[in-house]
Amino acid sequence: MSEEENAYVRNIVKEILRECFPKKIKVNKNFLIYLTKVLLINPNWGINDDFFNQRQNVQVFVKYVIDELLVNPYHPTMVTLKIQFYFSCNLEHMGYAIEMNHYDLRKKLSKLKEDIFIINTIQDKEEMDKLLKKIVYYITLISGLGDPTNNKVFEEVLFALKSILDDEELKEFATTSNSTKQASLEHFTRVVAGIRLFNKYCDKGGEGIANLPNLIRKAVNIIRQRAEMTLLLVMERVNLLTTIVDKCYTIKTTSKGLHVDIVLPKECLPNFSINYMTDLLIFFRQYELIMRKLIEEIEVISTRSEFVLKSIDKYLEKIHDTVFMRLAIPVGVVFPLFEELSDTWTHLQDQVILLTRFSQIISNLEMYARQVYNEEILGEQLSMDYYALTDAERLELTAHNTIDSNNPNVSVYSIESFKSFDAVKLEYLGFCPWKLVETKGALIPGNPSMGVARYQEKNYVFSTVEASQEFCKNPELYVNYILDLAREKPQLIHFLQLKEELEKVYSIEKLVQSKSDLKMCEDKAVGTDDHVVEKHISPTYKWNIWDYKRHILNMTNIAGYVTVSVQSDKVFSKAALHTQTYCTKEVGTNTVRDNYTNVPKPSTFIYGLRGRKDDKQFLIDMTEPISK
Repeated sequence: MSEEENAYVRNIVKEILRECFPKKIKVNKNFLIYLTKVLLINPNWGINDDFFNQRQNVQVFVKYVIDELLVNPYHPTMVTLKIQFYFSCNLEHMGYAIEMNHYDLRKKLSKLKEDIFIINTIQDKEEMDKLLKKIVYYITLISGLGDPTNNKVFEEVLFALKSILDDEELKEFATTSNSTKQASLEHFTRVVAGIRLFNKYCDKGGEGIANLPNLIRKAVNIIRQRAEMTLLLVMERVNLLTTIVDKCYTIKTTSKGLHVDIVLPKECLPNFSINYMTDLLIFFRQYELIMRKLIEEIEVISTRSEFVLKSIDKYLEKIHDTVFMRLAIPVGVVFPLFEELSDTWTHLQDQVILLTRFSQIISNLEMYARQVYNEEILGEQLSMDYYALTDAERLELTAHNTIDSNNPNVSVYSIESFKSFDAVKLEYLGFCPWKLVETKGALIPGNPSMGVARYQEKNYVFSTVEASQEFCKNPELYVNYILDLAREKPQLIHFLQLKEELEKVYSIEKLVQSKSDLKMCEDKAVGTDDHVVEKHISPTYKWNIWDYKRHILNMTNIAGYVTVSVQSDKVFSKAALHTQTYCTKEVGTNTVRDNYTNVPKPSTFIYGLRGRKDDKQFLIDMTEPISK
């Protein structure tokens, strides 16, 4: 990812962590970065580097991650993503693990090294002995050849050091610069380690040095057996889940072609969930893939260790031939041999680190498996035991069939036409692409014995002849369907190795256009009257609701009025009186008054902007209540 992409991914991760904090959801930040990058391969989220102008899309994405994934951490989808992340951080970066081990060791010994560098002058023998003791401790610990607190080990390292460093050279070492001391210290470590290893070979020393060759051979056998037993257990569950999932789908022929229907067998209980079983199968197939790669790495370590052991024997024999029957040997001849022997031994120690790491990986993967699978889960969904077909037995059922293609763009090859079929790369790890699309994620193995279909230099295998026929009708459509399925099921992206293909089509939101059924069309004429209802304009029509309210109030007042007639004794109409009348005067009145109200001014305070090193800030609402 570019820097801009990494920037908005970091912003999204911070927002997710901020939302997780009040909900007490604990999640690893590095895993959250991995999860966010995987999900954002789907362009339908509508999130790109224009982060601040897409707040609504970001909020929808954050809500999905929290509610659908993080709230249910033991769902097969979530655990599959976790083991993929764990695999990418450990098994694929073993060289980094070795570097980190060396870094940690140097960091632990940094204080001792500083004490050695601080000494600039040596005044007496006591100061010389203290400096020698510190150098001996440092050399022994950094080389991993014994415990310096053991007197025999300490004396052996001290004698070896004095054989290459006399008192005058030690005084000169103390007066040099730190960079020179660093180089000299590394040189002393390698030479002393080589001398001790040679002494052990000659049975004249080597106190506290472990017998690494035997330990590595035993460790390789133990870890290999443990990995193979774990793989057998994983395959039992894979076979069971594949049998269950495959039995739930039935191929049916319709006017539109072949499709699959979900027909649950009678052994399934009401709580049975085919989607959960499909996701669980994906988890164990990923588990199987990791274990197979782990076993391959163990074999690589075994082979590499044997090669390193032969190199050590070669250097030991060469040193023996060099020093045999000689009283004095030039340091320029023998010291390089000791250094090469020490470097080779360090390389052998690195293999021990890798074996230890592999053992930890196997244990952690077993922990993840226990989170998603147990007998109670199957007991709640199945009423009886299934007979689980193995992959080999499943392939034998269709081995006598042969696929063909009517599409000129698709070629079919028999398995015998390949010189080395094991080296042939099968798309989707050899799973049937048609079943994968029709079942929305079921991993059913294809059978290469029926034939291999090649489309655009890519090889596909199928579980049935019908599946191959449907795929060959429109292979591009099914390839896009699988990419679209991977967007919906992110655990399939790394499992089926679809990341590069998805990145190529990132600009295309809809990979598969839904086709609507064709309908018969005809022209028809429709006639309507010009004016069905006579027009009427009401002179009393009012559009303002306040006019209606005013009218209602007026009518209410009128309803309370009373008409009274009276007759006085004196009739003024007959009196000869003159009256003065006034003409009506125009007066303007206003019955509606405009007014306004004041609401409290919003006021907030962000707590934690200063003095905190984390991102757990809080927003405090300081707006005064309306009542005040």
